[in-house]
Amino acid sequence: MAFASAPVLALSDLAPHGLRFVGSNTPAGLLLEHLAAIRRLADDADGFPLVVDMCGYVTGNGARRLHQHTFDLFAPRHVVALQRRGEIESLIAPMRRRSDCQIHTPAVPEVITIKPPKFRHQRRVMRFASYFANAKLHTYALDDVALIGTWLNSGTPVAAHLHKFLTQALQSFGKMYYAESSGRHLGIMTSQSIPPQSPALALAQEPFKAQAISVTVAPRLRHLVIGLEDAHGKLLGIGLLEALDFRRRTLGIVTPIRAPAAACILRFGQLRVQPDGTELGTLKPGEL
Repeated sequence: MAFASAPVLALSDLAPHGLRFVGSNTPAGLLLEHLAAIRRLADDADGFPLVVDMCGYVTGNGARRLHQHTFDLFAPRHVVALQRRGEIESLIAPMRRRSDCQIHTPAVPEVITIKPPKFRHQRRVMRFASYFANAKLHTYALDDVALIGTWLNSGTPVAAHLHKFLTQALQSFGKMYYAESSGRHLGIMTSQSIPPQSPALALAQEPFKAQAISVTVAPRLRHLVIGLEDAHGKLLGIGLLEALDFRRRTLGIVTPIRAPAAACILRFGQLRVQPDGTELGTLKPGEL
């Protein structure tokens, strides 16, 4: 979120006044997080007139839901729809029925061209690489921070004898690093994935009377993008998860933020990125 005190050629020329962490480079699969982030930023605008610049995610049911609920959140007086061949007509059709909103559909200037996916990917790689160029590794104790977007650190580590039981029950699926329970939920960190219908997984649930179980493959968390926030919920910057030490109950994050000690809320994203900017893909729903 930025304030425009003078005309600019592009919104990217504005210095950000507020930031929120979503966890990926696309709203797909993160609609709730995206909507909450937009709303929180708007609340910080101190009543100034708002221009909500929507992203290029316009195809599919998820895109329709995102745009419609954003419209519901803000009830805008004006909607400017930029399209070449009616590609977003399905998004604005319900908005046309609102008597308190005007829809504007100006022609897209020819000078504005569609950026190929390869170009956009390379630009992201360069920006990530630049951001993490001077990053350093910082260690956080699990007992000193809150984790959001993951089951990890939301419950109680399982007792030693139950840890041993889980290790034996799941031994055919590699190493079992860590487990914790919270209510009727059981979270397990392993070295490899476990099929949801595996009899071994059902056996593992029995002592905990767990109604739900999450299996997270620990190696898949390396280079995961993390949002670091202070005690007021202000986003200090982002980092990359580099290490998890369950014995010492610590995690290591590579980040360039100036005051890493101020971070006490860590938001787990879904995107994985190497420090050189290379994108490694995203985690699937349920992996965290």
